[in-house]
Amino acid sequence: MKKAFGFLMFTIIAVGVYAQEFEVPEDYAFSTNEDYAKYETDILNGIDWLIGTPIKDQPVKRKEVNSFVILWLTGCPNVSVEVNTDIVNFFDSNPELLMIFMCGWTKYSLETKDYKNKIMGNVKGIETVIDFYTRNRENMEKDKNVEKYIKMKEKGTLQEFITNSI
Repeated sequence: MKKAFGFLMFTIIAVGVYAQEFEVPEDYAFSTNEDYAKYETDILNGIDWLIGTPIKDQPVKRKEVNSFVILWLTGCPNVSVEVNTDIVNFFDSNPELLMIFMCGWTKYSLETKDYKNKIMGNVKGIETVIDFYTRNRENMEKDKNVEKYIKMKEKGTLQEFITNSI
């Protein structure tokens, strides 16, 4: 048990340190389908950095990483994030959460190669928002919609809600 806990702690710390060290690639370009595929690892690392870095830390770098991910996502031939306002209903009070939602969906799509599953894309996007919001609550405006999602996740009804909303 101690070994498992030690390994888990090492993994969490290592991922946190690695995520903090992410740098947007220099001179990146997205001209061909191969360009998008070439940067998938960088996109995943950038997403991990955005999700793992507190919202108030490194605002200039956050904008750079956001831009890199958005530019990639805008033209990516495989990943397509659909923003349904019945589900993504929290961006008025916390606009940063829209990016976090898109990051969660994108990460799910890239890691599973499940590019067409709107239900799971939304579920993973909302779960990522919940985790980010929970960790950054003291630096964000309270959002009643995200608070409802937190309760749904605790009750195990989040996926059912999303399925019924699509």
